[in-house]
Amino acid sequence: MAFDDDVVQAICTYMNNDPMESNLTIVQGITGDRAIEKADLVFFDEAGADFRAYGPGGDARDVRIPWQRTISSRPEVREQLFALLDQATDAFGTR
Repeated sequence: MAFDDDVVQAICTYMNNDPMESNLTIVQGITGDRAIEKADLVFFDEAGADFRAYGPGGDARDVRIPWQRTISSRPEVREQLFALLDQATDAFGTR
């Protein structure tokens, strides 16, 4: 099942305005790349989330992070983003 474009846009906008920098924590923690300076959520589907990660000098690369399971509803997106954040903070040893 594909998510409606307006749902994807709304969640990406919310996450990209997150003052706690959850996207950065998720991408750094899961990839292990601490040189990443900024990360934006650019898309997601039932299988995972796509982030654009920026390193020193503004170099950008796309990072695909799979969900822990296939999802099909908007509440599950939130659940899986929190699961990724938990996984990332575990990698940092801060949870």
